[in-house]
Amino acid sequence: MNQANKDTAKKFLDALGASEIETVKGLIADDIVAVCTGTSLLSGTRGHAEIVGAGDIFKKITKSGLRFEILSMTAEDDRVSVEAQGHAELVSGARYDNQYHFLFFIRDGRVFKMKEYIDTKLADAVLAPLFASAAA
Repeated sequence: MNQANKDTAKKFLDALGASEIETVKGLIADDIVAVCTGTSLLSGTRGHAEIVGAGDIFKKITKSGLRFEILSMTAEDDRVSVEAQGHAELVSGARYDNQYHFLFFIRDGRVFKMKEYIDTKLADAVLAPLFASAAA
């Protein structure tokens, strides 16, 4: 079970970063609750539509998606903890390289809850304006 949950978490990160929307949809529960902690512009609670939309936005604002380099992964019961480094080249040519910690909760092979911890100052400076313009 723990290895299967790790595999689900990795597949989700790979698919989200590559904007493989149909794969993302298959890996998240319809009732998913995703929380980006902190007080930044990108912080808050999101559901299914917003997660799918974020994957689509990455396709628009990056040259080849957001690649997650997994530094460590631990699984226990229904939880998977992932420490990762994100790497992306934006369409402007600028870099977006952030540090992440994800805590996934997995039920029946699908993510139903996710908590994301990031460098919110970097996300606000680099991603927030791009997300706003891509969503418009």
